Amino acid sequence: MTQNPFDKASRYAVKLDPSAFLAWATGLAPERIEFHDWLDTRAVALPGAADRTGDTIARVTNPDVVESPWAIAIEFQIEPDALMFGRLMVYLGHLWQAIKPDAERGSRFNIGAVVINLTGSGAASRDMRWPGTGFVTHLGVVERNLGTENADTILTGVESGLWSRALLPWLPLMTNGADPGIIDRWKVLANTEPDRRRKADFAALALVFASAVGREEIWEKALEGWNVIESTVVNKWIAEGSAKGRTEGRAEGRTEGRTEGRTEEAVALVIAVLEAKFGNVPPEVEAAIRGCSDLAQLQTWVTQAAKTAAFDEFRTTAGL
Repeated sequence: MTQNPFDKASRYAVKLDPSAFLAWATGLAPERIEFHDWLDTRAVALPGAADRTGDTIARVTNPDVVESPWAIAIEFQIEPDALMFGRLMVYLGHLWQAIKPDAERGSRFNIGAVVINLTGSGAASRDMRWPGTGFVTHLGVVERNLGTENADTILTGVESGLWSRALLPWLPLMTNGADPGIIDRWKVLANTEPDRRRKADFAALALVFASAVGREEIWEKALEGWNVIESTVVNKWIAEGSAKGRTEGRAEGRTEGRTEGRTEEAVALVIAVLEAKFGNVPPEVEAAIRGCSDLAQLQTWVTQAAKTAAFDEFRTTAGL
């Protein structure tokens, strides 16, 4: 899948100040989470995004305890993905197997995930239990829905020094993110950034995110005179974001392209689950899965693939 401008902007924005972003996302004080670097996970693809470099896997440690370091996957969604739980289960499993914190035998990362929904409200966590059997499947995800975050709260945190100015680009996505008073406070805070390029990044990223929720005209007018051209990495996304935001933002009519994108993700997830459980998928089965355009059918196959104990059983149940 090709990255959309909102995904590009999100991945760029989180790297402005990774430590500050992770502290805010997890609700921890900055001194209680230590960011070290980004892990090279190009060989571990998230289902549905096989062509994307996995460059937002943070290596962090908990300074309060002596334990293995954590590999935290940070995922951004323009809107919540109903399949995110399954995608993360597969991805985190692959990540745990493929990436080691050091060369010591048996050494493994603790793993976790942060999901940021630019619009809407997601529910990627699951807690499945069968009393009396010992069956427990649990995935606890740190999930932030920016549409329900209060812009005033973010600004107050930045004004007090609790949070970094690097959180400012996300503000147009939040509740009251188009309020003139809120935008005026945003400008005051952004203007305190001494680095001109970084200040331009704040503005350019804000314009991209504003376009995701139909607020680009308000923010463009408010930021007239700001030299966003200095943001050489981000500036080219503004036009892309405006065009995509009008057709794929929060409007009720979703384009056919988005439906196709969901279908592609579901196809990739079915195949990924089968490969993770049973190894290589026979070519004729893979071809049948890739040839399916029925999203509901694909989602059923994901569930069947996860539940069946043998490949032949899945093939019979799925009619493949």
